[in-house]
Amino acid sequence: MSVFVKIYAHHGWRYYLPLGVVKPEPELVTVLPFTAAEYDNNCIWTDQLSGRNLLAHDDIDQTDRIYKIIGNPNALLLNSYRDDNNNPSDDTASASGLFGNALTMRIKPGQFPDSSMLLYVLYGKKGRNSEKLMVAVEDYQIVTYYMALDDEDNVKKTETGIYINDSDQWTSIGFNFCSNTDAGLAGVYVNGEYEEVNILPLQQSNQFWIFSLTGEENAWYEDAPIYPFNGAVCDVRIFKSPLSGEEFGAILDKYDDSEDAGAPFTEFETGGELIKMFIDVTSSVKPPPDNNGNGNGNGDQEVILPPDSGDSGGTDTPLEQ
Repeated sequence: MSVFVKIYAHHGWRYYLPLGVVKPEPELVTVLPFTAAEYDNNCIWTDQLSGRNLLAHDDIDQTDRIYKIIGNPNALLLNSYRDDNNNPSDDTASASGLFGNALTMRIKPGQFPDSSMLLYVLYGKKGRNSEKLMVAVEDYQIVTYYMALDDEDNVKKTETGIYINDSDQWTSIGFNFCSNTDAGLAGVYVNGEYEEVNILPLQQSNQFWIFSLTGEENAWYEDAPIYPFNGAVCDVRIFKSPLSGEEFGAILDKYDDSEDAGAPFTEFETGGELIKMFIDVTSSVKPPPDNNGNGNGNGDQEVILPPDSGDSGGTDTPLEQ
């Protein structure tokens, strides 16, 4: 069997397109719905357009850090909210390298607005062992962290002044990665408006990862960790070319960000019930002696209650189920 394909270059990348296939406009290349249906079918990182599994190294264990949201079949939760110390989870749930110049997604940031949580990471022309620009959300503001090649101790933070909705609402948001010959964060579309920010430290972008760094990397800024994204996500779309404000609007304005207000509850946030028990507990208070000095004369024996029982009433008290 022979297949004809069209191969072309764009900003240092190579793309192929089978001839005869109609391209979705504007140049849509990857769709990741991130729904409960994909979770149930073990297809969380499957590109809906190509059918390709985007998991890095086919690491099925990465799906263990993604959860269904109770009552919402159209979104998933990336990473558990917290670790044993009630901090954001630092486990990574990342796909393999992606390629494109614009990104749209819907997000709800979770319970840690004061922690920087990654939305995506752009890597320079040398790939994963390269300079990088990390785009995160902190205090509901979009911020960036630029790390030069081999200089992890010199990270530059930039605040954009662009804010997403707070934690009881979804945010439908879009990003452009390049402007002219430079790469980085060129502009952001949110709440019906497109704003240029022109944070473009990369001369060329090789690939990007969404929601975290690669599995081998960690990032810090002023002794504080930059976490993988902890929150709800759905409808991730990647485009070959930067989008105009009108194109972003046509894609994102169809969503109602007020729907499903409130913090996402996950299917596996708590454990299940193990057992039900009924215990008959008797007071530890000694009964008054009878005339012969032998207890209360009705044959009861003294039973010692646990010290935290709080029962001093002298009557039999069944524990609540």
